[in-house]
Amino acid sequence: MFVSDNEIKDIQIKFSNIQSPSNSVIIEGNWDSFVKQEYITALRSQVSKYADEIHIVFKEAKIGIIFMLLLKDTLESNNIKQVYLYTNNAQILRLTSFLVSNLYSLFLNQYLYNNKSDMQEIFNNIDNSVKNNKFFLYKFFEIIGKWEYKFYQTAISFFNFMGMLLYFFIISCIKPSNIRFNSLVYHICEQGFKALPVGLVTSLIIGYAITLQGAYQLNSMGVPIMSVDTTAKLSLREIGPFILALVIAGRSASSFTAQLGSMRLTEELSAMKAMNLNIFHFLIIPRILALIIVMPLMVFAADAIALFGGMIAIKTSINISFEMYLERFYETVSITHFWIGVVKAPVFGAIIGIVGCFRGLECKGDTQSIGKMTTISVVNAIFWIIVANAIFSFIFTRYDL
Repeated sequence: MFVSDNEIKDIQIKFSNIQSPSNSVIIEGNWDSFVKQEYITALRSQVSKYADEIHIVFKEAKIGIIFMLLLKDTLESNNIKQVYLYTNNAQILRLTSFLVSNLYSLFLNQYLYNNKSDMQEIFNNIDNSVKNNKFFLYKFFEIIGKWEYKFYQTAISFFNFMGMLLYFFIISCIKPSNIRFNSLVYHICEQGFKALPVGLVTSLIIGYAITLQGAYQLNSMGVPIMSVDTTAKLSLREIGPFILALVIAGRSASSFTAQLGSMRLTEELSAMKAMNLNIFHFLIIPRILALIIVMPLMVFAADAIALFGGMIAIKTSINISFEMYLERFYETVSITHFWIGVVKAPVFGAIIGIVGCFRGLECKGDTQSIGKMTTISVVNAIFWIIVANAIFSFIFTRYDL
């Protein structure tokens, strides 16, 4: 049988309006498993002064199950017939069921309880009512608080990482012998040229699809030749650098995070530090610098493939020949659009390298953190590439470039 909301309100009102007798036993303070023996002796001595009935008031007391069982044994051994308890503490309310006994009657804030199950049902319904009313509010603030604290910790770690990266990069520029050229060339080949095929295929497909849609729309408006202008500029400014950066983010950012994360978990980074080897000179800077160097070269190839895909789309959709496409391209598309795409490339490469390396160093605990951080790394890299591309678009549009 469930307690209605009105009954719960009545219980809460009686909790606050109870007036306990002046000769009550007051229990306050901490009564956990480590309470001193003299306190227990004093409590038993005080309970023994009462014959038939006793009034016990809990005031800001912290108690446990062991104390309740001890109090029950003390009450039964002194032949108490009626026990009156006064409290509005939720913890004590839940533990009062351990005081139920067949040797005496238990009154809780003027309520008589003769069996344990009835009392537990009342307490459970009170707890459920409180939980139903406040659970979602507490949960909401708990989630917000945890997210803010985690964001704060991540921001501090990232600023620390960026500061150390800039410091050691400047040292490497002053003293080039600190740059590991073998590692740099390796990552240019591994993260750049080996990723080029999938990047070119993606640029070809996206360039074809975007140009096809634009050509149909402009043809329906009576200006099919304009499809060359718009799609060519779009390929040079956006499709080439942006789509390629997304592909490299999914490939290289995850690779950096997994490599550095596994090295951290196997304590290879700790071993390098013990041997006085700087992980920024050996591991971080070569990876980031490799992407900064190779991204403009890859963008050049991605632009050419995207334009080729556009040429095929226009040829097959509105029957504009390759020769006419190239003539219109040279007449209307300036070299500025190409350089805008090239300028974006090293920034995108730096974002991918920084995010991948930072998340790799964040791995800790067990191997599950590698998978978690790899996922976060790819998502973060793609997000910041989109943000950077939007900033570039705003700046170039503002200065009419």
